[in-house]
Amino acid sequence: MSNAPARSDASRQSDAIPMTTKIANLVISAVLIAIAASAIATTADFPKSMLATDVGAARFPIIHAGALILLCLILIANTLRAPTAAPAGGPPVGVAGYAGVALGMLATAGCIAAMEYVGYGPATAVYMAVIMALMGQRSPLWNPVLAVGVTGLIYAVFHYALLVPLPVGSLFE
Repeated sequence: MSNAPARSDASRQSDAIPMTTKIANLVISAVLIAIAASAIATTADFPKSMLATDVGAARFPIIHAGALILLCLILIANTLRAPTAAPAGGPPVGVAGYAGVALGMLATAGCIAAMEYVGYGPATAVYMAVIMALMGQRSPLWNPVLAVGVTGLIYAVFHYALLVPLPVGSLFE
Protein backbone atom coordinates (compact mmCIF):
# COMPACT_ATOMS: atom_id res chain seq x y z
CA MET A 1 0.00 0.00 0.00
CA SER A 2 1.49 3.29 -1.00
CA ASN A 3 0.83 6.70 0.36
CA ALA A 4 0.38 9.79 -1.76
CA PRO A 5 3.41 12.03 -1.69
CA ALA A 6 3.24 14.84 0.82
CA ARG A 7 2.36 18.13 -0.77
CA SER A 8 4.69 21.04 -0.34
CA ASP A 9 3.54 24.46 0.84
CA ALA A 10 4.17 25.84 -2.65
CA SER A 11 1.78 23.36 -4.29
CA ARG A 12 -0.88 23.99 -1.62
CA GLN A 13 -0.54 27.73 -2.22
CA SER A 14 -1.01 27.28 -5.97
CA ASP A 15 -4.34 25.50 -5.29
CA ALA A 16 -5.53 28.32 -3.03
CA ILE A 17 -8.53 30.35 -4.14
CA PRO A 18 -9.06 34.01 -3.17
CA MET A 19 -12.01 34.62 -0.84
CA THR A 20 -13.81 36.79 -3.41
CA THR A 21 -13.62 33.97 -5.96
CA LYS A 22 -14.91 31.49 -3.38
CA ILE A 23 -17.89 33.71 -2.60
CA ALA A 24 -18.58 34.25 -6.31
CA ASN A 25 -18.43 30.49 -6.98
CA LEU A 26 -20.85 29.74 -4.15
CA VAL A 27 -23.33 32.49 -5.11
CA ILE A 28 -23.28 31.60 -8.81
CA SER A 29 -23.73 27.92 -7.99
CA ALA A 30 -26.69 28.65 -5.71
CA VAL A 31 -28.36 30.81 -8.37
CA LEU A 32 -27.82 28.19 -11.09
CA ILE A 33 -29.17 25.42 -8.85
CA ALA A 34 -32.30 27.52 -8.23
CA ILE A 35 -32.72 28.12 -11.98
CA ALA A 36 -32.23 24.43 -12.77
CA ALA A 37 -34.71 23.40 -10.06
CA SER A 38 -37.28 25.83 -11.44
CA ALA A 39 -36.71 24.39 -14.93
CA ILE A 40 -37.37 20.90 -13.60
CA ALA A 41 -40.50 22.14 -11.82
CA THR A 42 -41.72 23.84 -14.99
CA THR A 43 -41.41 20.63 -17.01
CA ALA A 44 -44.06 19.01 -14.80
CA ASP A 45 -46.68 20.88 -16.88
CA PHE A 46 -45.32 19.60 -20.21
CA PRO A 47 -47.75 17.29 -22.02
CA LYS A 48 -47.09 13.57 -21.82
CA SER A 49 -46.61 11.66 -25.06
CA MET A 50 -49.01 8.88 -26.04
CA LEU A 51 -46.30 6.95 -27.89
CA ALA A 52 -44.44 4.28 -25.95
CA THR A 53 -41.17 5.02 -27.75
CA ASP A 54 -41.33 8.82 -27.29
CA VAL A 55 -39.39 10.16 -24.33
CA GLY A 56 -41.59 13.26 -24.09
CA ALA A 57 -40.85 16.94 -24.23
CA ALA A 58 -39.76 17.14 -20.59
CA ARG A 59 -36.87 14.68 -20.81
CA PHE A 60 -34.36 16.98 -22.52
CA PRO A 61 -34.71 19.90 -20.04
CA ILE A 62 -34.71 17.56 -17.05
CA ILE A 63 -31.46 15.90 -18.17
CA HIS A 64 -29.75 19.26 -18.73
CA ALA A 65 -31.06 20.77 -15.49
CA GLY A 66 -29.93 17.67 -13.59
CA ALA A 67 -26.47 17.89 -15.16
CA LEU A 68 -26.30 21.59 -14.24
CA ILE A 69 -27.21 20.82 -10.63
CA LEU A 70 -24.58 18.07 -10.48
CA LEU A 71 -21.87 20.34 -11.91
CA CYS A 72 -22.81 23.12 -9.47
CA LEU A 73 -22.56 20.70 -6.55
CA ILE A 74 -19.10 19.65 -7.76
CA LEU A 75 -18.08 23.32 -7.97
CA ILE A 76 -19.38 23.94 -4.44
CA ALA A 77 -17.48 20.92 -3.08
CA ASN A 78 -14.23 21.93 -4.81
CA THR A 79 -14.60 25.54 -3.68
CA LEU A 80 -15.19 24.60 -0.05
CA ARG A 81 -12.36 22.05 -0.10
CA ALA A 82 -9.73 24.40 -1.55
CA PRO A 83 -7.63 26.53 0.79
CA THR A 84 -8.26 30.25 0.87
CA ALA A 85 -5.51 32.40 -0.63
CA ALA A 86 -4.19 35.48 1.05
CA PRO A 87 -5.60 38.70 -0.38
CA ALA A 88 -3.84 39.55 -3.61
CA GLY A 89 -1.96 42.80 -3.83
CA GLY A 90 -2.91 43.24 -7.48
CA PRO A 91 -4.93 46.09 -8.86
CA PRO A 92 -8.67 46.13 -8.17
CA VAL A 93 -11.13 45.44 -10.98
CA GLY A 94 -11.93 49.11 -11.46
CA VAL A 95 -14.53 50.92 -13.47
CA ALA A 96 -13.41 49.50 -16.83
CA GLY A 97 -14.07 45.93 -15.66
CA TYR A 98 -17.55 46.79 -14.42
CA ALA A 99 -18.28 48.77 -17.59
CA GLY A 100 -17.44 45.70 -19.68
CA VAL A 101 -19.86 43.59 -17.66
CA ALA A 102 -22.56 46.25 -18.01
CA LEU A 103 -21.94 46.47 -21.76
CA GLY A 104 -22.20 42.69 -22.03
CA MET A 105 -25.53 42.73 -20.23
CA LEU A 106 -26.79 45.53 -22.47
CA ALA A 107 -25.61 43.63 -25.55
CA THR A 108 -27.53 40.55 -24.38
CA ALA A 109 -30.71 42.57 -23.88
CA GLY A 110 -30.18 44.25 -27.25
CA CYS A 111 -29.73 40.89 -28.98
CA ILE A 112 -32.96 39.57 -27.49
CA ALA A 113 -34.83 42.71 -28.56
CA ALA A 114 -33.27 42.74 -32.05
CA MET A 115 -34.18 39.09 -32.66
CA GLU A 116 -37.84 40.08 -32.85
CA TYR A 117 -37.12 42.41 -35.77
CA VAL A 118 -34.15 40.97 -37.70
CA GLY A 119 -34.36 37.31 -36.65
CA TYR A 120 -31.99 34.89 -35.02
CA GLY A 121 -29.11 34.90 -37.53
CA PRO A 122 -28.20 38.58 -37.88
CA ALA A 123 -28.90 39.44 -34.24
CA THR A 124 -26.84 36.55 -32.88
CA ALA A 125 -23.91 37.04 -35.26
CA VAL A 126 -23.57 40.72 -34.31
CA TYR A 127 -24.05 39.88 -30.63
CA MET A 128 -21.32 37.23 -30.69
CA ALA A 129 -18.87 39.58 -32.42
CA VAL A 130 -19.56 42.27 -29.80
CA ILE A 131 -19.17 39.84 -26.90
CA MET A 132 -15.90 38.49 -28.32
CA ALA A 133 -14.58 42.05 -28.60
CA LEU A 134 -15.61 42.77 -25.00
CA MET A 135 -13.81 39.62 -23.86
CA GLY A 136 -10.57 40.65 -25.55
CA GLN A 137 -10.76 38.91 -28.93
CA ARG A 138 -10.22 41.90 -31.21
CA SER A 139 -9.22 40.37 -34.50
CA PRO A 140 -10.96 42.21 -37.35
CA LEU A 141 -10.82 39.03 -39.43
CA TRP A 142 -11.62 36.28 -36.92
CA ASN A 143 -14.38 38.00 -34.90
CA PRO A 144 -16.90 38.09 -37.76
CA VAL A 145 -15.79 34.70 -39.14
CA LEU A 146 -16.21 32.97 -35.77
CA ALA A 147 -19.46 34.82 -35.04
CA VAL A 148 -21.05 33.83 -38.36
CA GLY A 149 -19.67 30.28 -38.18
CA VAL A 150 -20.87 29.55 -34.66
CA THR A 151 -24.24 31.21 -35.34
CA GLY A 152 -24.65 29.10 -38.47
CA LEU A 153 -23.72 25.92 -36.61
CA ILE A 154 -26.20 26.63 -33.81
CA TYR A 155 -28.87 27.50 -36.37
CA ALA A 156 -28.27 24.25 -38.27
CA VAL A 157 -28.42 22.12 -35.13
CA PHE A 158 -31.61 23.68 -33.82
CA HIS A 159 -33.43 24.24 -37.11
CA TYR A 160 -32.52 21.10 -39.04
CA ALA A 161 -31.49 18.49 -36.46
CA LEU A 162 -33.81 19.35 -33.56
CA LEU A 163 -36.58 20.92 -35.69
CA VAL A 164 -36.86 23.89 -33.34
CA PRO A 165 -38.22 27.00 -35.05
CA LEU A 166 -35.95 30.01 -34.55
CA PRO A 167 -37.09 33.64 -34.85
CA VAL A 168 -37.21 34.87 -38.44
CA GLY A 169 -37.88 38.50 -37.54
CA SER A 170 -40.71 40.75 -38.55
CA LEU A 171 -38.58 42.48 -41.20
CA PHE A 172 -38.16 39.23 -43.14
CA GLU A 173 -41.67 37.74 -42.81
